[in-house]
Amino acid sequence: MAILAICGGMRPDSNTNKLVRTAAAASGCDLQTVELATVTIKPCTGCMHCMMNEGRCAIDDDMQPLYQQLLEADGVIIGSPTYYMDVSGAVKCLIDRSLALYYRGIGPIAYPDKPFLGQRPLAEKPVVLATTVAGAGHEKAMAMLRFCMHECHKMTIAGEIAEAVGMDDVDDMPAVLERAEAAGKALAGAVRARGASS
Repeated sequence: MAILAICGGMRPDSNTNKLVRTAAAASGCDLQTVELATVTIKPCTGCMHCMMNEGRCAIDDDMQPLYQQLLEADGVIIGSPTYYMDVSGAVKCLIDRSLALYYRGIGPIAYPDKPFLGQRPLAEKPVVLATTVAGAGHEKAMAMLRFCMHECHKMTIAGEIAEAVGMDDVDDMPAVLERAEAAGKALAGAVRARGASS
C-alpha cells in the first residue's frame, strides 16, 4: 500500500507539515512525500488545454509528475495551513491544476448530463485532510479541502485534522498528535478495505 503525503506548509517544520508526516507515519504504509515548499506549481491559467488534449496540462512544471503520483497512490494525505480563513495559495494552485486529471479518460463520469465536466480517476480513493491555524478559520479551510477532494474529486474522506494551535508547536501537544495518528491509521484501514473489495 502506497500513500502520497502532500505537505502544503511553506516552512519545513510547520505545524501542518508535522501533522501530515505524523499521519503518514502512523499509516504504516509505503510513503511518497511531496513538499510544496520545494517544488514549483504555477497557477492554472484556465486555458482548458487539458480538456482538449486528453488531460495534458500545458504548463511544464513540477505538477507534471504529481499527476501520476496522485493516480498511482492507494491513499492521499493533503495538508494546508489556514491563511485568511482558507487554504494557502500553494495548495489552491495544486487543487486548481488537478482539474487536468478529469480529462484522461479514467474513472467514472462525474455528471452524465454534463460530459464536459469529465471523469473522476480519484473517485473513492481514501484521503486524509489536515489544516492548522494560530487563531481561527480552520473550519472554513477544512470545508474547502473537503469540497475539493470529496465533492469534486469524489474521494473518500478517511479522516480530518483541523486544529487551532495558537503560537504553540504541535510536537508539544500530544492530544493533537494522537488525532493525527488516528487519522493515519484510519487511512490505512480505508486503503485495505478498498483493496479487499476491488
